[in-house]
Amino acid sequence: MSANFRVIRPSSGGENSASASNMSQSTPESTGSDPRRPRGDKDTPADSSSSSSKRRRVPESITRNACLNCKKARAKCDGNKPCKRCATRFETSDCIYEIHIKHAKEELVKQIKELRAKDHITEQILQALSTNEKVPDILERLRNGETYDSIVEWLGRSPMVDFETLSPRESHHSTYEASDHEMGGVGASNSPWTKVTTDTAILNHLFQLYFAWIHPVHTLFSERRFVNDYLHRLESYCSSVLVNSVCAMACSLHSAEDGDEVDYARLGAEFSDAARRNLESDDSRLPTIQAFAVMHLVDCARGNALRAAAYLRISTLSLPRATFQENDGFAESWKVTVRGIRNLNIEWAQMTFQVPPIVESMTYDGIDEIDASIDDANWYPYRSPRGNPKGRRSLLATTNQEKSKLTAILQDIATMVYTQRGPLISARQFLHQYGRLRAWRQELPAELGDVEDDSQQVLPYVLSLLILHTTAVVQLLRPLLDFEGFPSSLVEGAIWEHAQEGLSLLDRYYRPQYTFRYQPVLQMLASLQLTDLVARFFPGGAEGGSKDGIEAIQFGMELLMQSRPGFPVAGPLQEMLRRTAIECAIPLPRNLAELMPAPIPPRGAYGMDDFLDACTRPTYVQPVLDAHSKYSPSFSSDWKVEGPAYGFRESSTSARRLKFPSAEERGAQSLMQIRNLLNSK
Repeated sequence: MSANFRVIRPSSGGENSASASNMSQSTPESTGSDPRRPRGDKDTPADSSSSSSKRRRVPESITRNACLNCKKARAKCDGNKPCKRCATRFETSDCIYEIHIKHAKEELVKQIKELRAKDHITEQILQALSTNEKVPDILERLRNGETYDSIVEWLGRSPMVDFETLSPRESHHSTYEASDHEMGGVGASNSPWTKVTTDTAILNHLFQLYFAWIHPVHTLFSERRFVNDYLHRLESYCSSVLVNSVCAMACSLHSAEDGDEVDYARLGAEFSDAARRNLESDDSRLPTIQAFAVMHLVDCARGNALRAAAYLRISTLSLPRATFQENDGFAESWKVTVRGIRNLNIEWAQMTFQVPPIVESMTYDGIDEIDASIDDANWYPYRSPRGNPKGRRSLLATTNQEKSKLTAILQDIATMVYTQRGPLISARQFLHQYGRLRAWRQELPAELGDVEDDSQQVLPYVLSLLILHTTAVVQLLRPLLDFEGFPSSLVEGAIWEHAQEGLSLLDRYYRPQYTFRYQPVLQMLASLQLTDLVARFFPGGAEGGSKDGIEAIQFGMELLMQSRPGFPVAGPLQEMLRRTAIECAIPLPRNLAELMPAPIPPRGAYGMDDFLDACTRPTYVQPVLDAHSKYSPSFSSDWKVEGPAYGFRESSTSARRLKFPSAEERGAQSLMQIRNLLNSK
């Protein structure tokens, strides 16, 4: 059976002369007999001279695409140039053949694909030259007349498809064209990947947004394998449900512009609905497992955390029964997916204060070797089709490796603190985990950890990784600030410094370089942890440019406000932060109405259901009492002995720690709360 389902078959019409004459409008292949003649018919001897004469005038071969003169005369044509009829008759016009529209289209598609391939190859060479990669050798090979294909292969890049680039450039992702949906081929289908829209400009825009802002933070599948299967209509590493999930997530990142003709909020809902209709929990194919994980991010962004948690759980439980494929790409795709889902589980558990599941695989050891080609590929801060962003070396492989190291520590910490029936925690165990976090930061490669280097901007997903680390330190130490009998002054300096470091990464680097419009959803929860700590324990701040309680609340509101257009979850998170300010007697921002618009009708105000759907809990505040119950009886005394080895001594910070207020102070706080309540109405 032919793999190409677009072969044009001759129609089986009647045997009258009119039907026979229409055969001239079929395809241009030549044949010696009428393909529509019934198989049982056989040629019979002619009984009349007229019949014999008529048969002798028929050309020995007949083309289905007659010349214009033969078509006009409804005569059979032999397909020669000129044909026999035109050569033996006096015709007023030349013997001309029209190219059949089907063949013209096939030829145009072929030429387009050839031009794309050439464009891709030359871009690989230009990209290598722009990054000063083997420039003298490349120029020497060009002077020697080597083909572009051979130079690209020598560079170690794919001459046909090399899309593991995180690149939104037109010459890369504009290859998502409708013609690829329409072409036949091995394993191909004529139906599009998504029925939500066939506008390739929209799809191209969404893919670029996803691979710029989501994929580097949560690498849940191999971009290279996904793109290759998308282009060639293969279903090993791409599927309709995964495409719809990716597009649904990307719609949240679209920034409205003047002249927008598309409602991306509505489009995102349609992509999301299309994905949900095709999600099957018993589908063990890798793209479906990946789609469940992507839909976790979609629902987190939209304030559906309870359903998001269910999607992530299904994705995780499906990993052990994933359908194995015997091809070169499965091992790569499998490792990427296992690592991505494992890291996502741990980050989610850290921000919602749960014990993360253990994601194990016999074919995945947790830490992969660095893939230099992924690190060397460029990342582009894509925002809209109108922009022309400059690419930077992505360092994505190194970032993901370091993230896997960090999440391994975070999993051990969460298991230690939040396992209900686990053993009590000794000061030595606690300090050991703190030491691991400190060592991770010290051993971080300079190309990731040196944020003070003014020669280049820090990549956004590297900043997110550093913010994840500072938040982890704050969450580990935070319960000690109000643990009865513990000398909290020993940890105040460290926790204050890490909280301010995290806020500085957000305020000094992330906001001015990228804005919070594109920040990851889980980074919003991390920023709330840092803001809450300053507002609750250090409202007076300190000298030297650090934030006090009022500034922290203002900053937190601004951060969430910038994310709110694409991430509705920011609304209930703002309300929780507002309640924290009132609880801590911190004045609310004067421009609160601008920073925190009212909920979209018919919802009058955010309530408990909204909070549960924001973070699966009534509040984002860390449940410190659960941690206190896990500390051993000798925890405080043992800390005094072993803490100094980890740098824990009496705090030298000038931060003013909040003390238990006197009766007069509590009265003043009550008046402040009343004023805040009046101002917020």
